[in-house]
Amino acid sequence: MTSAPSSDVVDRAFELMGTHIRILVGEPSSPDSGSPEDAADRVEAFLNVYNETMSRFRPDSELSKLNADQREEVPASPLMRSAISAALAAANQSDGLVDPTLLGELEDAGYREHWTSEHRVELREALAAYRSTPEPAEPASASRWREISVDDEAGLIRRPRGVRIDTGGTGKGHAADLASELLSGFETWAVDCGGDVRIGGNSGVERAVEVLGAFDDGQIETITVRGGAVATSGLNSRIWVDESGNSAHHLINPATGRSAFTGLVAATAVAPTAVEAETLAKLALLKGPEAAAQVLARFGGITVAADGTVERIGSLNAAPRVRLTMPSPNSTKGN
Repeated sequence: MTSAPSSDVVDRAFELMGTHIRILVGEPSSPDSGSPEDAADRVEAFLNVYNETMSRFRPDSELSKLNADQREEVPASPLMRSAISAALAAANQSDGLVDPTLLGELEDAGYREHWTSEHRVELREALAAYRSTPEPAEPASASRWREISVDDEAGLIRRPRGVRIDTGGTGKGHAADLASELLSGFETWAVDCGGDVRIGGNSGVERAVEVLGAFDDGQIETITVRGGAVATSGLNSRIWVDESGNSAHHLINPATGRSAFTGLVAATAVAPTAVEAETLAKLALLKGPEAAAQVLARFGGITVAADGTVERIGSLNAAPRVRLTMPSPNSTKGN
């Protein structure tokens, strides 16, 4: 959740991509920038195009058509090439833990339809149904993502026949980053795509991002950002109990093909871009509590363990334009 400085003119919220979207726009930096309302319209229109292009739940989306195409080389729009490039970069950065080729495994876990809140169960209930010992996720023995390539010069996506792609692991962050490019002429702005928040503005005004607890227990932290991104990855947003009575969620362990249970239930990361923050948050959660601190050390972050323990990580010295603000124990709202 992002709080709005008094300088914001537009504060627009709507549902898209199966999540909550929020656009904040301040005053224009020059007359050529246009109005904040028009800028918010452009951002909203772009996010709709992104969803129409990249949603795996729309049979008419370009991504769905790519996945149904039996050719090994498929023409692709610049937007889809950019989205898949971002997903492959995340896979490379995470050594294959954030893997965009786990669509079949997601479907097998029960995530076949567009997510709605009626599918969700309480996190504590789902944790009680886990029947495995916590362990860090590992890359798949056969890294299918390494066989995918993006050829911008030829306008093609290349992958072996039968390899399907899901950019859901990086899509919201990537969408927020691209949308933010439409706001470069404004004093303050923020684009929040389901908790992947990209923040900036020519004024350099700081903005507070409230981090909510994984157990629906209110705010646990406030991160203040002048320019950059904050993203949270957590089990509680998409978790269910399947027909066999086992807990399942959308974060897959590539090595097993099943929902990962690492001992962490949420991770929040700070980074220069939203797709980087989203990747770091997922990587920290998938690696588990022992390795998460190293993942988040450069820019800082927060982890929440299955027993409710909250750990704040990093000095943020490597990101001088971003600082972590520790609220008092009684604080419940951001600035």
